[in-house]
Amino acid sequence: MSLTGTPFFVVTILLVVLTVVVLVLVWNRIPGPAPVKTTARVGLIVFSQFTAVLMVLVFVNNRMGPFYDTWGSLFGQDASVQLTASGGSGDGRGASGASDVSAQKLSFGKYNSDVLSADAVGPESRIKGDIYVWLPPQYNEPAYAHTDFPVLELLPGTPGTPKAWFGSMHADSAMRTLMSEGKVKPMILVSAKINMFGGSRDSGCANLPGSYQTATWLAKDVPALMKHNFRVSGNPKNWGIAGYSAGGYCAANLTVKYPQVFHAGVSMSGYNAPDAAVVLKDPALAAANNPLLLLEKAKQQPDIVLMAQGVRTDGTTVEDARALIRALHKPGTSQVLTLSSGDHDTRTFIKEMTPMLTWMSKQITGR
Repeated sequence: MSLTGTPFFVVTILLVVLTVVVLVLVWNRIPGPAPVKTTARVGLIVFSQFTAVLMVLVFVNNRMGPFYDTWGSLFGQDASVQLTASGGSGDGRGASGASDVSAQKLSFGKYNSDVLSADAVGPESRIKGDIYVWLPPQYNEPAYAHTDFPVLELLPGTPGTPKAWFGSMHADSAMRTLMSEGKVKPMILVSAKINMFGGSRDSGCANLPGSYQTATWLAKDVPALMKHNFRVSGNPKNWGIAGYSAGGYCAANLTVKYPQVFHAGVSMSGYNAPDAAVVLKDPALAAANNPLLLLEKAKQQPDIVLMAQGVRTDGTTVEDARALIRALHKPGTSQVLTLSSGDHDTRTFIKEMTPMLTWMSKQITGR
């Protein structure tokens, strides 16, 4: 039975009801001496509390994320990757935006009425992950038959899954609304797996020596797969990347490191320095994946624009946002957006999404 969705949630509700009924019926009917009765009653109480907590956790996972979309991802067993012939070494510095290996033609199903989904293998990283694609209505209209569309890549947080952008975040609905209001132009949205280890362990969106080449997957393979399967622009000026929380850090980092792929990046309640343990244990790797440090040390900064968003009541997100934009020698249309209040949660990320999409449209669609 799937971890997400209605059936398992219904099972947890029934389990809560059943344990309460059992508790009431057997409380005074437990046989044996007093210590046995006490132990059994305590056990029933603990089990009933466990079922109630389980029900709430499943509800939150379904409603706010999903943070974990499979049993494997929950228990850290969902990562599926093959290392490159070189053993997965390298940090991606100086890599080109296009993969040297041909991308596969994907077989897409439907995640919902508007969003396509597929399992893909990165032609260079050899990472196997799910991707979700939203095509604007114009994509299938005759007037746009020869149009190559701009692309916005969307990154979730950790823990989190790419489907959250079209589940709890409703990015597809937001795009339809904003297009109808004339605030954004058509662009394709794609969200891809970023959490390679499964569970709550963060792989840091970096190329880990001898392990997951997550940066290559996100900045080279996903664009290559999109170019092979859809009519998308090959010009980096028409490509952007955005994310929330850990995904916001990743978006800023990948924009700085791969300007030949992404012209615009948005960090929504993100941070500037890596915090994944697997990255921090290697000082050189941590320094190579610190977008603020990279900008500050660069004699010639890349031709990029950034939006950094923060919330005054959410840790150092505002300070980090200001520092990132302040580090740009030529900020151009880059900007900081600050919310006065909010938590580090989906509700706040949704508030940040509308200005993100509006700003991004101006950067990558020429509006």
